[in-house]
Amino acid sequence: MPRLVLILAATVLASEKTYRLRGTIAANDVLGDVSELATRAEAVVNGGEHRAFIQKDGSFVVENLTLGDWLLEVASADYAFPKIHVHIATSEEGRASVAARYVQIGTEWSEDAPVLAYPLKIEASAKYDFFTPRQGFSIVAMFSNPYMLMVGASLAAIFIMPKLQANLDPETLKELQNKD
Repeated sequence: MPRLVLILAATVLASEKTYRLRGTIAANDVLGDVSELATRAEAVVNGGEHRAFIQKDGSFVVENLTLGDWLLEVASADYAFPKIHVHIATSEEGRASVAARYVQIGTEWSEDAPVLAYPLKIEASAKYDFFTPRQGFSIVAMFSNPYMLMVGASLAAIFIMPKLQANLDPETLKELQNKD
């Protein structure tokens, strides 16, 4: 009996219809040529539940998606891409329909945003720049350093204090020496 239940459960799970999500990465001002995209770039659905590598021509196909809501991201080390909410549903005739919309992370998935054309055409929104140029020499930056300020205060005490003592009247100088 337990075997029969397992076989029936496996049959029901295996018979669930799955769908493909197709799309392409398109060239734009940010990403001039799709071949510049690193070979590690991939289309990621729901944070890694499903993945698809992006081909040299920029196309990708994510397999085995079921009906429902999905979050599509393009993971690339060099370029940033918008995130897309994908809703897969079936019509009354039994045909699958895909409604894809741009989404901001941290906000509700809204049905008010315009629907993107299918198959999806995704363009890069920015290029990551990890290089920070080294700052050149600056006198102002050097003297605003706390160590340089302490050195300046010490030098002022060494050279200015004896000149102040020389200008004191003899009575005040004797009082200062007697306090020690």
